[in-house]
Amino acid sequence: MKYFLLSQKEERTKVQVDFVEKFLKKGSYILDTGCGIGRHSIELAKRGYKSLGIDSNPLYVNIARETKNRLQLENVEFEVMDMREIPFENTFDAIINMWSSFGYFDDATNENIILLFYKALKKGGFLLIDIENRDYILKYFIRETFKEKEDGVFILERRKFDPITSVVSTHRYILGPNIRKDYLRHIRIYSLTEMINIFKRAGFNRLEYFGNYNFEKFHVDSERILIIGFK
Repeated sequence: MKYFLLSQKEERTKVQVDFVEKFLKKGSYILDTGCGIGRHSIELAKRGYKSLGIDSNPLYVNIARETKNRLQLENVEFEVMDMREIPFENTFDAIINMWSSFGYFDDATNENIILLFYKALKKGGFLLIDIENRDYILKYFIRETFKEKEDGVFILERRKFDPITSVVSTHRYILGPNIRKDYLRHIRIYSLTEMINIFKRAGFNRLEYFGNYNFEKFHVDSERILIIGFK
């Protein structure tokens, strides 16, 4: 459990939530999709916002709930839910999808998820999606990485890119004192142009986009795409 809790630096989370907060109004109700262990929802709750974190992985949701209970936070909830099936309409002031939690399905399904997000927003609400920049990934493509974590866990990642589907497939191997596993991850990576068109087709007319959490203007060498659509 400690492995998951320590997998993201608290300072990074604060910087990311600082960015989100620039677009929030007092009393906003936020849906955190693909919330993982709930680091963004927890930080938003600490700042007085109401949030619902959803993830399809029960392990992550349980960890998020344990953190919520330990911190005695009343204004955040966590549910096991697939973002492809969210039932909400005109419910949230903001929806966030952070740190590459988008692109895990085929193109039609990914686009329909954006449409579901649009429907779940109140009028005047916004959707923020944060993904890796396709142009940057292809320019500096790294086929293999290996690292050792402080707890003695070794992680090897081997990547392949399919130029027809724009899907990066990563085979991840994890080896440690109490863990030995491997799995494949496939994620569709998008250009900013593609994301703009998807947002517009869903109904978002006013868009903003940045290259990082410091509000830097997006350019071809931006590592990330932060795109915000307003309903």
